[in-house]
Amino acid sequence: MKVGYLGPRGSFTYSAAANFFNENVLLPYDSLTALLEEQRKGALDYCVVPIENTIEGSVLPTLDLIFQTLPTIQAEIVLPIQQQLMVHPAHADSWQDTELICSHQQALAQSQVFLMNHFPTVDIEQIGSTAQGAQKVAGNPEKRYAAIGSRDAAKQFGLTIVQENIQSISENETRFWVLGEQPVAGNLPHGKNKATVLFDLASDHPGALYQGLAIFAAEDINLTKIESRTQKTKLGEYFFIIDLETPAKEKLNKVLLQLKEQNFAVTLIGDYPTYLPAVRKS
Repeated sequence: MKVGYLGPRGSFTYSAAANFFNENVLLPYDSLTALLEEQRKGALDYCVVPIENTIEGSVLPTLDLIFQTLPTIQAEIVLPIQQQLMVHPAHADSWQDTELICSHQQALAQSQVFLMNHFPTVDIEQIGSTAQGAQKVAGNPEKRYAAIGSRDAAKQFGLTIVQENIQSISENETRFWVLGEQPVAGNLPHGKNKATVLFDLASDHPGALYQGLAIFAAEDINLTKIESRTQKTKLGEYFFIIDLETPAKEKLNKVLLQLKEQNFAVTLIGDYPTYLPAVRKS
């Protein structure tokens, strides 16, 4: 088995993947684009991607790439996220003099209150993952760089955590999807089953979205999330992503059939178990 994740080791995606799969099968990738492309080509059995955070909401690059490649969601993992400020040990006593802070855009956004209070004028660099930020700090010991990321990243790259849990709220979590062609089960605590549907409006007219949503309501199906994303064709054209609590199989099939009968372009991309907050994997 081969399972890809947004790396390197020490990223939050690594933590999610390592809680679900055996660590021996995990392969790091530098970008979500490369990761999902390898999964699309069949080079990976599964890949693990971040999809939504408590503070910053949806991870939009993931949503857009999923719309383009249409993989199947086999599971969802919810991971507690605590952001740490870390520096090279040589600068641990003078971390306030940091000249550059690097991390993934989600981690930077989740820590923006801390950054505004402590480093309002310091240069910020967005980088491919939190672990890549830690890797950059470790590779430049002579420079006053800092990274924001996990405790695992600090341990992996020999950095010193100088400020703990700097995320804007304490109950910070990220949802991750496990994508692949075959069902897979985890040993984590189990939550509710969910399904995710992509659909386009049948036509552009008043009440078009309501027309589609009314079908779910008529079957008493609870929608847990709805989001629109541009189709990147021309201005004003969108697709919709809907997460819902999975009803009985025949009810879900009935809803999908009704949407298609009313000319909605609809795709079920996952009917899957969710797994509740996992323990941190070192």
